[in-house]
Amino acid sequence: MSKKNRTPSTTTHPDPVAPAPVSWRRLVSVALLTGAFRHIGALLASFAVTWWQHD
Repeated sequence: MSKKNRTPSTTTHPDPVAPAPVSWRRLVSVALLTGAFRHIGALLASFAVTWWQHD
């Protein structure tokens, strides 16, 4: 009984754990939003401190 030679498949399957590459536009928008939220938070904190100490 002859056996057929099986060659391994050359197609690579994508790794399901690896995340998709993030575009630079998304990185820039997330960075700008993060900076804006931090700036607004700092302003609100400074207003709260000045209001608290307005004696």
